[in-house]
Amino acid sequence: MYTTHMKTSLTVDAESAGKRLDAWLAAQLPDQSRSRLQKHIKAGAITVNGKTVTPHLALSEGDVIAVDAPDAPPADAPLTPRPDIKLDILHEDADVVVVNKPSGLIVHPAVPGENGTLVNALLARYPEMATVGDDPNRAGIVHRLDREASGLLAVARTQRAFDALKAQFQNHTVHKEYAVLVDGTVAQDADTIRMAIGRSSTGKRMAARPGNRKSPELSGDDRPAVTHYHVEERFPRNTFLTVRTETGRTHQIRAHFHALGWPVVGDDLYGDKAALRLRASRLFLHCKALSFTHPVTGETMAFQAPLPPELETMLAQLRGAR
Repeated sequence: MYTTHMKTSLTVDAESAGKRLDAWLAAQLPDQSRSRLQKHIKAGAITVNGKTVTPHLALSEGDVIAVDAPDAPPADAPLTPRPDIKLDILHEDADVVVVNKPSGLIVHPAVPGENGTLVNALLARYPEMATVGDDPNRAGIVHRLDREASGLLAVARTQRAFDALKAQFQNHTVHKEYAVLVDGTVAQDADTIRMAIGRSSTGKRMAARPGNRKSPELSGDDRPAVTHYHVEERFPRNTFLTVRTETGRTHQIRAHFHALGWPVVGDDLYGDKAALRLRASRLFLHCKALSFTHPVTGETMAFQAPLPPELETMLAQLRGAR
């Protein structure tokens, strides 16, 4: 049994001065995940000296942290199946499901108790998936797409399928292609981006940096990342690309193209809001092609998902204005 509300007040001592708010709170409240605390901070349920702040605020001695937020359910609380969340299933068999995820749907719960995710929808249709994988909150999930992105995902219905698909992703034998529209003119018709990716200093997004694991300019959590692209179509202020990822780092495509000065259209996290950018109702990032080896039969499985109507409309507008 857990309490339904968390209410407390904490004072920062001299030894803790300079530490990040979210990291310090996670140490003070070990039963709360850092990601959940960040959500509470952003929602204004955690304040510093009576003011709303950001999770990466540097603390000062004497700061008073007030916490007045809903408590988290236990980490092992079962997920709620959600049959009301519609699924676009392209393939299903006894071991594997391929789904075309819409933009706006998060793949799995970020914190215990979240229930409006793809995993919740999948559990309503495939309840046996509840025990598949390494983490109950990510039942059956082998790879992910950002909430704002759309497109193809392969999901495991059995543990043997999960283990085999996971190995394919680790060995970079899964083929993934994305349709991406970026702001700006991409110089090369085709190229490969090799920039390591790690958490940025603000903690809100990822940062892409040149080099490899041994480079002194990389931080401890930076990991090598490789993105291939070629130009499909050019517009006066935008470039339409096909992108293939060799690695699968968090926000890899978004971080790589942002670092090169070509943010993905509709990216409110990485794009420069002050610059003149194409109006977009969503992130223009769609996984359009996915192929892998079936984990049981050994058959080559290949799938395609056309651009959603809202992205087709954006391209049509650009073509009409050209």
